[in-house]
Amino acid sequence: MQPATATGRATLIMIALVAGVATPFSFTPAQVTSGLQGTNVTVSGHFDVQAVGRNAEVKDNNFTIGQFALDLTADLNPRVLSAVEIAYGVNDDVRIGQAYVDWTLYQWNGKPRYNPLGTVSMGVMAGQFDVPFGLDWRDYASIDRPLVSVPLVISNTHRGWNDLGVEAHAALTWANVSVFAVNGFGTSPTLRLPERPAPTSLIAGSDNITASDLIPSEAFGARFGLVMNQHFEFGTSFAAGYTDKNAQTERLFGVDLTGKNESFELKAEFINHQRNRTVAKESVFGYYLQGMYTINPQWFAVVRADGFNGDGTEVYPFALRPTGTMLSTSAGAGYRLHPNAQFRVEYQLAEGKSNDTVFLQTVVGF
Repeated sequence: MQPATATGRATLIMIALVAGVATPFSFTPAQVTSGLQGTNVTVSGHFDVQAVGRNAEVKDNNFTIGQFALDLTADLNPRVLSAVEIAYGVNDDVRIGQAYVDWTLYQWNGKPRYNPLGTVSMGVMAGQFDVPFGLDWRDYASIDRPLVSVPLVISNTHRGWNDLGVEAHAALTWANVSVFAVNGFGTSPTLRLPERPAPTSLIAGSDNITASDLIPSEAFGARFGLVMNQHFEFGTSFAAGYTDKNAQTERLFGVDLTGKNESFELKAEFINHQRNRTVAKESVFGYYLQGMYTINPQWFAVVRADGFNGDGTEVYPFALRPTGTMLSTSAGAGYRLHPNAQFRVEYQLAEGKSNDTVFLQTVVGF
């Protein structure tokens, strides 16, 4: 990375000051109100303001709204939950981020020794939701991410999968299982990534197949998480997308591992994405390894190593298009201004000319 110019340094100083003072001085927790016929309605949400600074040669320093979401949840009865999320979109518009009903079909309230299978709960969800593939869906909201940037393999494969469909889920004392069917490979607007490019048409004379014939209209998948003990979980995920002509055009496979104790949390994920985008199938894959250490109740530090190998079709955040395999390392820290607010800084050291990036973020939940 080349030394920043005086203008670049001044810009970063201004970014730090504005990002710092952008934090509200007081917060209120989620509000619970009385809905129709006594239904409890919870109002909550989150937003973050990001300042992005790059190598002075790129001359691209800016402020952005990373995510903004307003969530409404209603307990219709002890076994039925409904939720709606209004999200700020990638095209500077407002969309429905989530809208679903979750039925709890079974809930174990007895003594564990009388539950030999270890089944804790079972349920079915219908509507629009974050698809439970891999690990990233658990930290989908920016307030849950210890780093500002999205892992490369996420932004170049399923891109924070969000879609309409149904999901059956079960929690056991030793595992968790999700099976889903959704409308293809839609993506949520809230990750603030560029629009996913349309598939490339096949060459002329190939049975008149066009790009639209390669876009999945439905997808099926599942995730299985093996809870080895209270500190470790190993997971595996699979999904396949099919066109209206019942042709499999996309396939995702992933494995993941989480480990944590009181002060340290480890996350690792590998994803392989295969797709029919041209005459020959394309296959991309990537991984990330992330560790977070909680120094004290206010401070935490995070390090993440990313790798992604694409076939020239990758779309990176902020329109960066390096050639070949992309490797990056991110180091960051966060300060908890309040239980519902954090200030974070991240430095991303990446391969490719002028790809180094500094992120500053203020994130607030309410």
